[in-house]
Amino acid sequence: MSMEAYALCPRPLASVAEWQTGLDALGFDLQLRGGAIPPASSGHLPAERRGRASGFECSIMPLSELKDTYPGTDFAGSWPCVYAFCFGTIAESIGALMAIAACAKVVGGLAYYADDGRLMTADQAVQYARETVPAAEELERQLGPGPE
Repeated sequence: MSMEAYALCPRPLASVAEWQTGLDALGFDLQLRGGAIPPASSGHLPAERRGRASGFECSIMPLSELKDTYPGTDFAGSWPCVYAFCFGTIAESIGALMAIAACAKVVGGLAYYADDGRLMTADQAVQYARETVPAAEELERQLGPGPE
């Protein structure tokens, strides 16, 4: 089963380095391994955490498409850049949670988690990642790592 989440941003991230700096500043141990990020690339964004693959799908989509997909949601403004994240495994979800939070924090955006319809400020997204990652790690310990 794949899940989707979004970072609603006033501007795109400038580079992998800017995104990585944001991850590092928050103390997240995710290492982005791609040479380019959307809009220069689209699809799988390689990432690693604790020696394991933690990448996820990442692309840019128009806000209008997000509004069409979730018509009952108020996205709190007009966002010129919407990053769409898709992930399936627990490792991918951990990577995506960290990446979304860092993205929103770096550019002053919001995070939207479609599975439960939660729209969060950047600080809330950071807190959500910090609270959710340990539970996801425990679940992965119980279930096993899943496919790589």
